[in-house]
Amino acid sequence: MPGLAGAAPRRRPSGLAKKLSRARPRPRSVSSVRHLEVDELIALLRYAGRVSRRATALLLTVVTVAGLSGTVLMYLVGQVVGQVDVLANGGGLRRFGVLLAAMLVVFVLDGMMPVLRITSMVVLEMHLDRAVALDLAAPMLRPTQVTHLDDPHVQDVYGRSFEEARTPVSLGPTHAGWILSEAVSLVSSAILVGLLYQWWLPPVLMASTIAVLLYYMRVNEGEDDIWAGRTEGQRQATYVFDLGMLSGAKEIRVFGLSGWLTDRYRALRHAAMAPVWRKRWRHLPINVGLTLPHVAVYVGAIALVVREAYLGRLPLSSVVALTPAIFGMSVGFDPWLVGQVRKAASALRSLQELPQVIGRDHAEPAGTPADLHAAPREAIRFDHVSFRYPGAERDVLLDVDLTIRAGEALALVGINGAGKSTLVKLLAGCYRPTAGRVLVDGVDLATVDATTLQAWQRRVAAIVQDFIQFPLPASDNVELGGAGRTTEDKEPSGVLAGVAAESGVDQIVARLPHGWDTVLDKSFPDGVDLSGGQWQRLALARALYAVESGASVLVLDEPAAALDVRAEAALVDRYLDLTAGLTSLIISHRFSVVRDAHRICVLDGGRIVETGTHAELLALNGRYATMFRLQAGRYLDGPADA
Repeated sequence: MPGLAGAAPRRRPSGLAKKLSRARPRPRSVSSVRHLEVDELIALLRYAGRVSRRATALLLTVVTVAGLSGTVLMYLVGQVVGQVDVLANGGGLRRFGVLLAAMLVVFVLDGMMPVLRITSMVVLEMHLDRAVALDLAAPMLRPTQVTHLDDPHVQDVYGRSFEEARTPVSLGPTHAGWILSEAVSLVSSAILVGLLYQWWLPPVLMASTIAVLLYYMRVNEGEDDIWAGRTEGQRQATYVFDLGMLSGAKEIRVFGLSGWLTDRYRALRHAAMAPVWRKRWRHLPINVGLTLPHVAVYVGAIALVVREAYLGRLPLSSVVALTPAIFGMSVGFDPWLVGQVRKAASALRSLQELPQVIGRDHAEPAGTPADLHAAPREAIRFDHVSFRYPGAERDVLLDVDLTIRAGEALALVGINGAGKSTLVKLLAGCYRPTAGRVLVDGVDLATVDATTLQAWQRRVAAIVQDFIQFPLPASDNVELGGAGRTTEDKEPSGVLAGVAAESGVDQIVARLPHGWDTVLDKSFPDGVDLSGGQWQRLALARALYAVESGASVLVLDEPAAALDVRAEAALVDRYLDLTAGLTSLIISHRFSVVRDAHRICVLDGGRIVETGTHAELLALNGRYATMFRLQAGRYLDGPADA
């Protein structure tokens, strides 16, 4: 795969309602991130150590040396300057040379520290980015069912650990390392001041610095709490921004909505930030009032050093070293960094909580093993199945009694919202029925263990309505259908060529600049994007590749939704050939696609209301016949002057 690390799959557009749902806030616990504790900093560094001991050790070594090198350099500069008088009087040449060489070495080392520190941070962050992604993916992908994806609590924990984390976990350890570096610099400067001047001065200076730091940390925490409470405004503003830049870019320009979008973003962002700005203005007098005494303490310390030097009680070497050391202590470390570490620690807690929540609330079924590796040998049966999504007020399926015989091509039709796609999810074992049973060769999918359920799911090859469009080479987009399955006897290249010809993808690939190696994403060099119909053919090829790799149940959910008339006609003509020897379920609004199925079921209001062949259902003159004539009339009837 040419340079596609980190590439994320795209799903087909799922409607404005789903996009708008991203702007809805999820509740977040503000109190859980209020105070930075030492154990939080240690927890971040410990996590980093588990990810990469070498990179973490490198970072800690570099930040410690960086914190010490500045202080050592200040001391050596003072010693070199102090030695000038001795050298001028004709002595101390050897000592001066040693001090000068040492100063130059430390100077070079100190100059290299920013580069080494950034490098070590980047190296660690690269390890952490990968580890965090895997730690998030593992618990989310581990369950054989998908009920946890509908759980608001799981989504909330997932959001706090990743997409809604105000500071990513991967940045926490590097921010912690930066704080450690500044803390080492602060403490070493304090030691230098105590050794060269008076022991009591460093505690006074540190007390002033720590008091100011604690105050500003508390101010930042207050702003963070306000900002966290404005989640809805933030998410809406982000959605509006992304709408103009990404998902709705073409429509925004076509309808001339750029001005409206800009005004909307400005208003939402201003509404979200206004409480933070008000709090900053309210604290401004207090900030000034607290900072002035702090400045006075350090000005007084410098004045004491100058006075001692003027009275001859402090050598020039000490003055030269003390002045920058005192100035350095006045800064301490950045309160903003503390806030970032605190937020990253909160994200880490959510990251570590995620597998526990999923394991507790959505544990894998502790069922019994069964042999479904060659299923279905007899039939798949929905035995009086009802299903209701978590949190929903009504059932999507009601007492469905349906048998799909092995080797049968069954079609399912119905209006939107009738429960057709839900039935597919139950067939694949992604959900358990609210009532009733889904039986495969007499085995209840709700009673089998995870290994058996996974074996059954590998037997199912499906084209769903929102199939994934991977920004990968065309070959990978097809061959991913065989992932986790065992290809029977045929070479992968032969399988690929065969399914490409069956699905019509070979003609599409022939026009791509690099054939099967063309990346299907315009954001990559020489990448190409496909039309909706071309992507649908590719999805069909993916499902057929899965069949060639061992799947025995083919599910086609709206396989012709994006196809043109010719492609649809070709699919209709070859449907029975494509499904020969397979147990297949085809779902479509287009009656031309389903009419050749062995049997057609009409799903309405969550129930199977009619069953039969195309001819039998037309003769019945019921729901199917009515819908068929309405759809056919659109093509057969027309204006009188047409």
